[in-house]
Amino acid sequence: MHYLFMMKIYFSILFSLLSYNLISQEYGLKLGATTATPTGNNDAYDFDFLNSFSLSYQGGVFFIFDFSDIVILKPQLLYREYAIKQEVDGLVHSYDVEQQHSTFSGDLNFNIELTNSVSVIFGMGLDYIFSIKTTMDFSDQKEIVTLDLSYMTAEERIDPFANVGICFKIGSLFFVDLEYRHLLDNWGAANISTDNQLLNSDNGSVKLHMINLSAAILF
Repeated sequence: MHYLFMMKIYFSILFSLLSYNLISQEYGLKLGATTATPTGNNDAYDFDFLNSFSLSYQGGVFFIFDFSDIVILKPQLLYREYAIKQEVDGLVHSYDVEQQHSTFSGDLNFNIELTNSVSVIFGMGLDYIFSIKTTMDFSDQKEIVTLDLSYMTAEERIDPFANVGICFKIGSLFFVDLEYRHLLDNWGAANISTDNQLLNSDNGSVKLHMINLSAAILF
């Protein structure tokens, strides 16, 4: 499905749902850690799931709308950074490469309450990439390259994710979310020598997996 069309559907659903309750019943701030790791078998790199783990962060605002006694709509707008690591075998020696993505993210999640303190999260999200920075760590120096994204179309900058997770409520104001996000698109492997990146938005066989842990507070 065309990403711009998907984005229109996404926000149409969001505005339709929000029109049910014109004013958010509650809102708050969210801050946490992000990890991202790719998997793929048919591209240039053999990504190792554990070794590609790289810790980064996210933060933003969320809103709560009660649809029923157990169903909560929880949209959120976040600034999110995530990074992908890979060891590259060079002609003389190997070196580490980290590709960091800076994004604006909009997630439309539902919480289904299992108990008064535990709920299941499911939904979807769209990430808009506005910056990609690659760090190559050689034995004696680091080389940092900020990519020029002007060649990328709006569709190439937008990535759709499916979200699932679990939410723990602490008292009446605090939440802890453990969330898994799965990229619904396939990325391709890039050439670090010519493109200065490990992955690009071209169609390929690489999947991206994100595990995020966040704390939130209501106001």
